[in-house]
Amino acid sequence: MRRRSLASLFAVLLALAAYAPALAASDGGQQDTDVRKVDAKVVEVNERHISIVARDSVEHVIATDAADTHVTLKGKRIELKKLRVGDVVTVDLDVANPQKFARRIIIGAQAGDALASARD
Repeated sequence: MRRRSLASLFAVLLALAAYAPALAASDGGQQDTDVRKVDAKVVEVNERHISIVARDSVEHVIATDAADTHVTLKGKRIELKKLRVGDVVTVDLDVANPQKFARRIIIGAQAGDALASARD
């Protein structure tokens, strides 16, 4: 009886361990945090900053620098000046910087597919 109880408990724990990652992946594992904005829409771009509207409809102004901000489109690094209004991006912020500073900007597939031919 004791062996059956332990086996049942082990089976339940194993099922929970398999189910937890599936729950985390159900939204693609992509959630906004204090240091990462996912699927945000670019509403302004200039030499020193970008403005994005996050999924929660809050606008964020984020500092950029052509030398320190890496912009990626389809896995390839591109110049910051090729970022356009309307692009859907994921922005990783510099944790050590007291102001919001973009360390990495990844242009999403939604915007990248439509604009890739115009950029190349």
